[in-house]
Amino acid sequence: MWSKNEIMEWYERQPWIVGFNYVTSNAVNSTEMWQEESFSPNLIRKELMAAAELGYNSCRIFLQYILWKSEKRTFLKNFEIFLHIANECGLTVMPVLFDDCAFSHKEPYLGKQDYPTKGVHNSGWTPSPGFRIADDKNERPFLKEYVSEIIESYKKDRRILLWDLYNEPGNSNRNEKCLSLLEDSFNWARLCEADQPLTAGIWAFRDFDMECVGLSDIITFHDYTALPNTKKRVEELLIYGKPMICTEWMNRIADNRIDTHLSYYKDKRIGVFNWGLVKGKTQTYLSWDAEENCIDGEPKIWQHDIFFDNLEPYSKLEAGIIKELTQNENIKIRIPIREMTHELMDELENKGLILRLYPSHHRNIVDLDKSVGKDIYISSKKAGAHKLLSVTINRTDFSAFGMHDENEEVLLIGGEGEKELFILFGLGTWDSFMKKKKEKTLCEDDFICVHCKYNDPFVSFFTICKGVLHGEAVAGEMGMPATFYVTEPSDIKLMIFPFNNYKITF
Repeated sequence: MWSKNEIMEWYERQPWIVGFNYVTSNAVNSTEMWQEESFSPNLIRKELMAAAELGYNSCRIFLQYILWKSEKRTFLKNFEIFLHIANECGLTVMPVLFDDCAFSHKEPYLGKQDYPTKGVHNSGWTPSPGFRIADDKNERPFLKEYVSEIIESYKKDRRILLWDLYNEPGNSNRNEKCLSLLEDSFNWARLCEADQPLTAGIWAFRDFDMECVGLSDIITFHDYTALPNTKKRVEELLIYGKPMICTEWMNRIADNRIDTHLSYYKDKRIGVFNWGLVKGKTQTYLSWDAEENCIDGEPKIWQHDIFFDNLEPYSKLEAGIIKELTQNENIKIRIPIREMTHELMDELENKGLILRLYPSHHRNIVDLDKSVGKDIYISSKKAGAHKLLSVTINRTDFSAFGMHDENEEVLLIGGEGEKELFILFGLGTWDSFMKKKKEKTLCEDDFICVHCKYNDPFVSFFTICKGVLHGEAVAGEMGMPATFYVTEPSDIKLMIFPFNNYKITF
């Protein structure tokens, strides 16, 4: 278990965490979100990008044990796709492994899920793993494998913010029945020695769920009450001396709103995850009380959710508050532009950022009538087969600044009639950049911005080394988007660096 000093240091390295609980708008529950026939990467990308543009930097998602048990390969593939998309959008992820919420009053099941009941909040939601499985001791080895396999696979992955092992343990009148699986889940997860903290959230503030405090590295809690009661709960939790994240909140009907609570949470530096993103099949924009809901049409006040299904915000006032509180501390850095010359490319190579690729740079000593080939580098076996791809850039900022876990070659061929292309290099490691971002000491000296030159055999072809922070952008309104070639391993991973309150210009 993490010490108080360790978790405080970890929390201080994070930006103010502003997230949302996420289920795709076309899914009635976690099973429908993840199973192959209804998993929707394109929809996920659109919805997560809308959230990121509003100012969110993290999301909380619910995994489903029965899919891991019956369709493991597909389930894990889809989970990886989701992490990749979230990372591209600049969002970290908090996975939830178990859940006692059962609005549908059903055990989880495979196949086509029930269509939502009109006028009923979250009518199709099922628990994970389900109460029959949770109470069956013969299932415990499989539940242990589920927890262990997922956490072990991602225990050093920066895309994972932290692990929420159990959502609302004891809900659905389970009460103390949850404790056995709750304690086991922490014991199994601890064996993985993950780089991310472990938690389970307090939600009822009763004896059985207060057990979560002693088990968790960081305190997480749910609160859907008006601000005076929220403040009282926060004061009660401060005595434990750990940082806090409210992993479920925002019930407009109960005066638990963005305009009442978000600035308070920021002042206290408490991370937040409001319930819901896009109005969809979960129908969580409706009240918990079905008698308050209309069968057709819009309720007078939405209980949860931020966007209509067309991704327009439910409340422009709320959207403005989120933007203001997440972006009003922008630190602008203007990076001087440097031309792509022999000398600059030598400088980048000497700093370990690139490997230059031009014929005389790697000329081998060879006898007459002989030939010699020598490895410049070799990708790791796990990186997969090599691929050649074309990359087209039309963004005017470095929002996709990040790093790969393997080398990649850049081939600047063509360029006629295209917008000017720029590559930004970071002069430091991921951890050093995170430290400087936290201390607000990032400056122009931490970057090199290169104005790219096409079709020059001495500067236009190079390898960007693994672990090097970099990104591309274009300038100018005239011309086609900039296109170039890249060769890289097929399983290369991209980690997006979260600039958050920094605005990098050139």
